[in-house]
Amino acid sequence: MKKRSVLYTWVIEFSILLILMAAMCVTLTLSARRKLLDEYTEITIQQQEKIETALNNSMSQIKTDAINLACNNVIRSFSLLSTPMPSDNYTFYTIQSLLAAPGSSRSAVSETYIYFRNLKKALTSETVYEKETLAAVLFGSGSEAGKRFDSLRTTSSLFRVVSDSSNGVTQVMAVTSIPTQGRSPTALIIQVLDMQVLGEIVAGQATMEGTTTLLMDGGGQLLCESGNPALAGQLVQMAAEKRLESHVELGNKSYYLLQKQLEEENWTLITLVPVSAITRKSNWVWQQSMVFLMVFLAVGVVAVASMVQLNYQPLRELTRSLPIKSDCAENQNEYQQIDGAFQVYRKDLERMQIFQENQRVSLQKELMQNLLEHDIDVSALSGDIASWIGIDSWGEWFVLLLLKDEGLDFSEPLTEKVTLLPVQPHGVPTLCMFAKEEIDLRQCLGLMEAYLKENGVDYYAGNVRCGWKQIHPAFLSLCERSEFAQEQLERSGAPMPSFAQRITVAQGAEIARLTFAGNAEEAIRTLRHTMQTNFSSPPDMFLLRMLLTDVLVAMFNAVSPGEQGTEVQQAIVATSRALQKAMTHAEAEEQMDTLIGAVAVKYTSPAETDQPELLSRILQCVQDHFCEHDFNVSRAADLLGLSVAYLSKYFKQQTGVNLLNYLNSLRIDYAKKLMDEEQITVAEAADRAGFESANTFIRLFKKSILRILKQLMNAGGRRIMNPPGLLRGKPKRLQIRHGHL
Repeated sequence: MKKRSVLYTWVIEFSILLILMAAMCVTLTLSARRKLLDEYTEITIQQQEKIETALNNSMSQIKTDAINLACNNVIRSFSLLSTPMPSDNYTFYTIQSLLAAPGSSRSAVSETYIYFRNLKKALTSETVYEKETLAAVLFGSGSEAGKRFDSLRTTSSLFRVVSDSSNGVTQVMAVTSIPTQGRSPTALIIQVLDMQVLGEIVAGQATMEGTTTLLMDGGGQLLCESGNPALAGQLVQMAAEKRLESHVELGNKSYYLLQKQLEEENWTLITLVPVSAITRKSNWVWQQSMVFLMVFLAVGVVAVASMVQLNYQPLRELTRSLPIKSDCAENQNEYQQIDGAFQVYRKDLERMQIFQENQRVSLQKELMQNLLEHDIDVSALSGDIASWIGIDSWGEWFVLLLLKDEGLDFSEPLTEKVTLLPVQPHGVPTLCMFAKEEIDLRQCLGLMEAYLKENGVDYYAGNVRCGWKQIHPAFLSLCERSEFAQEQLERSGAPMPSFAQRITVAQGAEIARLTFAGNAEEAIRTLRHTMQTNFSSPPDMFLLRMLLTDVLVAMFNAVSPGEQGTEVQQAIVATSRALQKAMTHAEAEEQMDTLIGAVAVKYTSPAETDQPELLSRILQCVQDHFCEHDFNVSRAADLLGLSVAYLSKYFKQQTGVNLLNYLNSLRIDYAKKLMDEEQITVAEAADRAGFESANTFIRLFKKSILRILKQLMNAGGRRIMNPPGLLRGKPKRLQIRHGHL
């Protein structure tokens, strides 16, 4: 199965998220658009309902005014007369006054006529008409005018549509009989509606742009219209053909059509609204939303690409720098590769921890046996080394017991405050007891003596002492006073070792300096001289490996970064592995000589300098001024009278170390020393060591640790037991090794 990169997965996930957000935006836009359409449709319906209400109100008022006139006593009495009396002129005036009086329906009525059948006369607010004249006014000139006028008495409809074919004028009249319930009316009230006012009522409620409204009677005749007359004519024709639908196409345009039936008059109100007028707002919202969506998608794509690249860059760099590759890395993504590498590292670490735990007691016994057999400088057995070996919690109070029987089991301590360690220096069974407090040690000593007596074991106990420097003298003292110990020493033939020292930091640093200066012979000579000076007799292999490891650590820390430095560090690591397998002093010395020669060749300067004393001057200058805040490579060049370029190149050729790194390492070591010895804060130590700030010190310190760790991991150093103090996290717990961690 081909692996899927995390980058690809992120792109897919962010793209899906972007698509979902876009889909949500489109959904919300469609919902808003649908809501706008519904709102505008509702507005159109409300508009038509307003027109209907206005028409109904106007028609109802016309009816009310007609009934009021019909019920007027003066008019009713006058309608019963067959011959006018001389006083009727006053009655005429009274009736005309009634007609001239302002009323609620007067605005919708152009003229009101009261026709008295017996008198064959009609009164208006201004004049008197004969029957023939009134018929001509209402129905036009012609022979049919009289018949049409007579038909008004027999109509069952209050409102009657009258069309004059001669001039094409259509008018609407409201006819009310007097009496209202009589079969033989004595008078007629004729109200002629003002078609202009009626048209204004129809058009006055229209709020949608492009709306066309028309009013038709029950017979399909157009009463009035507003808007586009051409559309009104087409609608009348479609109504006659019964082709009216809710959605019509007229003139290549789409319209919404609403019909409303006026109940009492059997009139039809038709409203025609352009689809574009309703959808214009929603279309604008849709367009704006699409523009926003496009901008959002463009910005989103750029943001996703930038964010994915920004987040993936560290992951890619971390994956590339993995020192451990899993077996199936080709089929794994970056997270799986990292997890696989950590799993491998965790397993190696667990194995190493198990190995360390299994070897811890053996290492402790071997160390203690060497301390008993040799007079070794124990000043280095503190801090990180003591913690590494596992003796930091024992305490400095001790007592030694020489045993004749070595078959007893001391794995279970008599008390948690006392550590028991059985060893056999020179074949002499010896029980070492350590504690932090003298009283605890003496109590446990009493219990141990009782235990030995109970088991019938002969022993010889020494005095309770304090200080690890007293271990070797205490053992010698016991051996001198113990007969069975002297017998065992004579049988083993092992000479008592003389005083010895560890190779000091300064001695290891000098050997490293000579090596990286290309002077292999002098470096080897110095190593031989150091061994002869520190040891009167050859040390055993365990001690020899520890001593030579100190030199390797000093050389490892002196390596400058780069391709050449990596090769040298790999060679140092390989030599460390070979030393662990060396069985004789000659093999160990041969491995060291080979390494020193190979490293010296790589760092040999192509030309000998004409200033052999210059390196000493540089080192002395740096040593004298490194605590000053303004001291740097440029300042050092000024003090020495050299150029910055020449100083940096010369120092690197002679030592293999960058001058700035060397300066920073001196400051780091001095700061650590101050914190360890004077117990001051990090800020105070950094300031006294010459750093600009505590942050600068912390950054450089972490950088140096990470550089060493990375170099060790790249060189396969994870499989090598870590040198004491090399992998500790606290600055004040690290050892100072010639200016390097």
